[in-house]
Amino acid sequence: MKNKFAIITALVLASTSVVTAYAVNSEKNDGSEPTNIKVTGSYIDSKSTTMSVDVEWEEMNFTYFGGHKVWDPETHSYTTESACWWDEPKAITVTNHSNSAIKAQLNFASKVEGLNGMFDEDVILLETAEGTTVDAAPKDSTHFSVSGAGIETNNTDLGTITVTISEDIQ
Repeated sequence: MKNKFAIITALVLASTSVVTAYAVNSEKNDGSEPTNIKVTGSYIDSKSTTMSVDVEWEEMNFTYFGGHKVWDPETHSYTTESACWWDEPKAITVTNHSNSAIKAQLNFASKVEGLNGMFDEDVILLETAEGTTVDAAPKDSTHFSVSGAGIETNNTDLGTITVTISEDIQ
């Protein structure tokens, strides 16, 4: 609007006739009273998202039963029967203390060729903790187990479970 006013003022000064100029959102004033301009503001309700999640898990130690070794006198070697992973699935629990719904994505990276890691559910979705007490915070569990290739030594590093937490925007 400043540029328009400057152009109109320049035209008035260059002209010998009287020109009356009006701007948008202006009031007519003959100069005897001050001009009042109403000033307004807008309010935006903004809150920051705080992510706070507890991840708890049972001891991730699994036992491989090597099976029954049976001596084969014709080949002079052992054959193995009924080898298997012995343990029950282990629980992983996620509790949401955030002021936002969250998504927990679980992945297993095996360090043993042919070993498989499985979750009951590899995604846990939890509602916001707003409006709950700490003891009643949203929580859920999944279970992890292994199958497939066996191991032959104690304390073998089977792999790593990664839990990735993100805001669940739907």
